Amino acid sequence: MARGQRELVALAAIPALAAIVIFLPPWVFLAVLAAAVAVACDELLAMARGAGFITGRWLQVASLLALLAASWTRGVGGLAVAVIAVVVVLPTLRLADPRAPQGALGGIAVEVLAIVYLGATAACLGWLLLWPAPPQGLKLLFFYLACIWIGDSGAYYLGRSLGRHKMSPRISPNKTLEGLAGGVTVTFVAAWLAAWVLQLELAAVHVWALAAILAVATPLGDLIESLFKRDTGVKDSSSLLPGHGGLLDRTDSLLYPAPLVVAYLALCGLL
Repeated sequence: MARGQRELVALAAIPALAAIVIFLPPWVFLAVLAAAVAVACDELLAMARGAGFITGRWLQVASLLALLAASWTRGVGGLAVAVIAVVVVLPTLRLADPRAPQGALGGIAVEVLAIVYLGATAACLGWLLLWPAPPQGLKLLFFYLACIWIGDSGAYYLGRSLGRHKMSPRISPNKTLEGLAGGVTVTFVAAWLAAWVLQLELAAVHVWALAAILAVATPLGDLIESLFKRDTGVKDSSSLLPGHGGLLDRTDSLLYPAPLVVAYLALCGLL
């Protein structure tokens, strides 16, 4: 049942997101992305509270949204100012918490991690659409999403059918080396097809370099979220999406590669 639900959710969500990106102004996609990341942040904080950490909720989610707004309107400078504000303001406000000093160190660490980790990665994903001249930004975003979604699906289905050797039993027991190899292979195929279909204005060497980054970073993002889940004793970040878990489960591999891709494109003068 969960497997069928997984496909149904994907079949509904992917065309809807594609329509938003193609037919609506960029700010609509950014608003959808910000909402998804805000829910993911709330899920991460809830996981931490379930494990005994003392964290806030609404102020932290609002801080994340402010960080994204600053990043998308002011670029790298806006992100830097927002990060500085988070690491200064949140510990200061904890002084007024009636429970202080109980749980202060762990709670602040979790809050800052949730905001900065999710905020910085989501900011970079938004920059993929915003920074290049149109329509290159739209093409890069679709290339990025296609490589991740197709590669992730390849890893999932090939791992289920062919997987024998566990990749990281303590952190993610269901992931296998066969699934990893399948995901890497499918990611490179997806990159070649996406670049050709989209008529992406990138030399082949950059297409393959981006494919390599995504092939490695996508499973790492998934493993990092699994690390958080194992440590807090939960199977999924929430039950929001049938067959998929929560939005943190769905955005882990989507967000993590974004800073690496943006850094590569910037260093090569392609943004």
